[in-house]
Amino acid sequence: MNRIHLNIPSDLVFERVVRASAAELGSTMGFPRERVEDLKLAVSEAVTNAIEHGGGGMVGSVEVIFSLHADQLEVEIIDHGKGIEHFNTERRVVEEDNLESGMLRGFGSYLISELVDQYEVQSSGTGTSLRLRIFKAK
Repeated sequence: MNRIHLNIPSDLVFERVVRASAAELGSTMGFPRERVEDLKLAVSEAVTNAIEHGGGGMVGSVEVIFSLHADQLEVEIIDHGKGIEHFNTERRVVEEDNLESGMLRGFGSYLISELVDQYEVQSSGTGTSLRLRIFKAK
């Protein structure tokens, strides 16, 4: 297994660096183009959430760890914010009423869960960690 660590400032401009890294690694590992696009979007959403909700602002940072295994790519995104009080990992739909009222919160998490094969969230008062996995053979 190989690991690549990125530590980016909590600034949305650096999301592009992580997205490009994910695309390059997915391609290098031999994922089909469609899966590389899924990976890019999932990582982009996760990193954007970490930057926006990680509580660090420009002074904070987000850690991204890519773990390359023979059968999968695992991406862990870690922020050092106040954490998520309650996260419903079973939620698989975006309520129509919320969309119509302009309340779009939770859509990124739903999207991530649909784009990757496995999605885990761990959160405490010192930060949140999202672990995404995409397998070579689905």
